[in-house]
Amino acid sequence: MNNIISNHVRVNRNNYSSALYFTADSGKIIYRDKVDTIIGIKHPGIILGTDVWGTVWVIHNHYQIGFPEITTLQDFSQGANVLPDNRPVFYDTVQIIDRAIAHWVEKKEYSWLLHNCQHFVNKVTQNSHHSETIDKVSDGAMITGGMISLIGLFTGNKSAINIGLTIAGAGAAGKVLSR
Repeated sequence: MNNIISNHVRVNRNNYSSALYFTADSGKIIYRDKVDTIIGIKHPGIILGTDVWGTVWVIHNHYQIGFPEITTLQDFSQGANVLPDNRPVFYDTVQIIDRAIAHWVEKKEYSWLLHNCQHFVNKVTQNSHHSETIDKVSDGAMITGGMISLIGLFTGNKSAINIGLTIAGAGAAGKVLSR
């Protein structure tokens, strides 16, 4: 595959412009660990292809930009190791690229709860609206809240029951809103 990805996408370097071209890695999901997080969040992106100079370009959604962005692999990495992400995909390479570009053109605003980097990649590759990290945090809150409530129930501590139910409820709300 050495075809132009889209007439809508052109990249610039030193006053020169290039189309992006399909490669064997086009449409593959990659990730890097997010910088400065406590819980180990994976930041995924999708490889689009290369320009005429051989630079690899990636599309991803990042809070600092505010919407999906096309950037070089080097800028995407922010100095971290970039690894393949093995989540299942339900579309072929061309469909993934087309869907990613459609989301890029749409410029849907970033939201940590409703449209983060994981939501973006899952929507493009699986047509599924969810974030693994929000699911993990929400599950943790529901389990923790449930345990606190049970301790309160067994000890007769109504405050612990209420606190536990509030934490569990917040976890459940996060999970529902993330979908």
